[in-house]
Amino acid sequence: MNALREELERNGYACVPDLIRQPLLDQLRDDLATAIDRCRQVQLENGITQRTEQTAHHILTPGSRFVELLASLAEWGLADTLGHMLGGVPILNSFGGLNNLNSTDAYVRNVHRDVRSWSAENMQMAQALVLLDDFTVDNGATLFLPGSHTEPQKPDDTQFEVDARKALGSAGSVYLFDSRIWHAAGINRTPDPRRCLTLTFTRSYFKPQFDYCRALGEAFCLAQPAAVQQLLGWHARTPSTLHEWYQPEDQRFYRKNQG
Repeated sequence: MNALREELERNGYACVPDLIRQPLLDQLRDDLATAIDRCRQVQLENGITQRTEQTAHHILTPGSRFVELLASLAEWGLADTLGHMLGGVPILNSFGGLNNLNSTDAYVRNVHRDVRSWSAENMQMAQALVLLDDFTVDNGATLFLPGSHTEPQKPDDTQFEVDARKALGSAGSVYLFDSRIWHAAGINRTPDPRRCLTLTFTRSYFKPQFDYCRALGEAFCLAQPAAVQQLLGWHARTPSTLHEWYQPEDQRFYRKNQG
């Protein structure tokens, strides 16, 4: 684990190979396909269609195996690594996915980083890129610019094209990376799918992109193991009434161990 953390600090990203086995891998692919269809329907209804094809956002639902994946992050020790990266207790900030087809021209092809404001002092967000297919030289593997998590300015396209490295790996592997790193989805030059899940994590006091606790419901959250409750942000909620505020310590919406 020390070697993984050293690589993350040096390059801004690192791979943990071959974590997810069958049949979970196939189940995650099926769940992603369902999620992409569901998100596309809403995108079309709301006119959010420009460069959003084959992208899916906030797809964590009670009936999917995505919850099992979230639990596995804790079992594999990756939740601890994410906490080390962030310097505190992590919670889920967003849970999305992508199928990078050769016909796809989604916004993720742009060179970007996933935090909008620069912070040299600390990492604001950490990410897990879950490979649902092999990431190869030809099928649009994600491109990372090593060490660019320490650079406030966006590299020009020429520099990125020369110096970026492809995140190659087998299906079931997980890349962890600093959200300050400059990266982009590659171009898929094959007829095959190139699917992945993208999870972001922040310290507990950051506002998540989506209220997963409210979306999933109290009964669902309470039925989860403690590690999953923590990642869902169950212990970092915001009370909305005085009754919710004045609670015994072990029942508070925002627990004192959250930072």
